[in-house]
Amino acid sequence: MNLHPPQKNLSLDDAHDESDPPDFPNRKWNVQEAARFLGLSESTLNKLRLTGTGPPYMKLGRRVLYDLHELQAWAAVRKRNHTSE
Repeated sequence: MNLHPPQKNLSLDDAHDESDPPDFPNRKWNVQEAARFLGLSESTLNKLRLTGTGPPYMKLGRRVLYDLHELQAWAAVRKRNHTSE
């Protein structure tokens, strides 16, 4: 008698972290998701929003949301080739 269920072979598409945001087209990302995408802390992203130097965002009630394309564009503008730029 086999007490272990059969192992399913997972592809890279099947393997994802449950904490990863679902992939819906045009889905807006919250502060935690946006910060993780950018490699920043939530605190840093909040401070950038406060000073007006962060990526564009929208407010829906108390919620702060980001568009993936806006995050990518904001990050792309910050590419540098050397430190004197």
